[in-house]
Amino acid sequence: MAQTNLKVLVASRSSAALRALAEGLEGIREITCTTRLISNGHTDPLHGVHPMPDVLVLRFDAESLAELATLAKTSPDTRPPLLVVGPAGSAEAMRLAVRSGARDFLAEPVNPEEFVAAIERLRHEPRRAQHPATLADVTLVLGAAGGVGTSFVACNLAHAIQRETATATLLLDLDVNAAPLTSFLDLSPERGLPVALAEVEYLDQHALAGYVTRHRSGLSLMGAPSKEALSTGDLDASRFVKLLGIAREGYRHVVVDGLHVLDELSGTVLGMSKTVVVVVQQSVVQLKQAARLLRVLFAGYGVPDDRIVVVVNRHHKRSTVTLEDIQRTLARDSVAVVPNHFKSVLSSIDGGVPILEFEPSSAVARSIVDLQRTICGVPPAERASLLRRALPIFSGKE
Repeated sequence: MAQTNLKVLVASRSSAALRALAEGLEGIREITCTTRLISNGHTDPLHGVHPMPDVLVLRFDAESLAELATLAKTSPDTRPPLLVVGPAGSAEAMRLAVRSGARDFLAEPVNPEEFVAAIERLRHEPRRAQHPATLADVTLVLGAAGGVGTSFVACNLAHAIQRETATATLLLDLDVNAAPLTSFLDLSPERGLPVALAEVEYLDQHALAGYVTRHRSGLSLMGAPSKEALSTGDLDASRFVKLLGIAREGYRHVVVDGLHVLDELSGTVLGMSKTVVVVVQQSVVQLKQAARLLRVLFAGYGVPDDRIVVVVNRHHKRSTVTLEDIQRTLARDSVAVVPNHFKSVLSSIDGGVPILEFEPSSAVARSIVDLQRTICGVPPAERASLLRRALPIFSGKE
């Protein structure tokens, strides 16, 4: 059966950019390209367009992000798959592109072959958009400050999700230099995030398995340390968008350890995240930093309040900063709590054994399972008293 032509609409405020992109599609069989010059007026590149194209290509100007901002306010399931083209180096443009559901991001100058390949990859996107539940739920774990236990929470949360839901879960470590999660899980990966980003154009959800390391629980880890010193600033955010998109197709859950730095990669993850976990401890300084982080999430990144979960790690009942202080300062109706059992947690970390395997009945392990249930939308497990467990008749159950 002959393949139907893919109808592509290229929109931009620059007539020169429109000509260049359209020329890149000239003579390509089974692709029909139309262009739209955006002038003053509507900032929706699809306003009044009928019939709808199969693919929308939006080329943005660094000085004007109005079209991206407009698309970011609408659901990607209500419009054609989006490919974004524009100058590299704009963190705000990248955030808006991710929030708008862009399937790909090409930095200028655009290689014509890469442009065509990116459009071809979107040929079947309309069908995929009808099944958004097949894409992984992304959870980003951020620390209000350094040393609050962000990596411990991220690692053990991912392990709990894998163990409790028995669904494919990926743990992504954005600290590509220190890569602490490899030690937390006692793994020695040969390849990881930097290599996967370098080869992302050759990857799909099946090939991705060659870039992760599997824990005995079934949890997958990506984030191997590089032989050269790296930071997330050395990694290409546009390639990271592609990689995260591939990972979402191959896993049911993706947990990202974003440490305590809102850099370009963490900002990219925010746009895809279903839940953002903010880890804080009982400290006046950290509480102020947590309040600032929440303001940035709300105002700078547009993260809705109901997508944020605050976790008080190493909670101590006798601390001068109480849970009520934290809830009042951060304007939270409730917070999740991980108790302060320093000896057990340290032994778990040093032994490379997740807390659910090291001490499954401990208060810390139970708190991690409770957090997992909150993230996955499962009601907390009822904790029956010893007497009620021993004598079910007291509970009215036989």
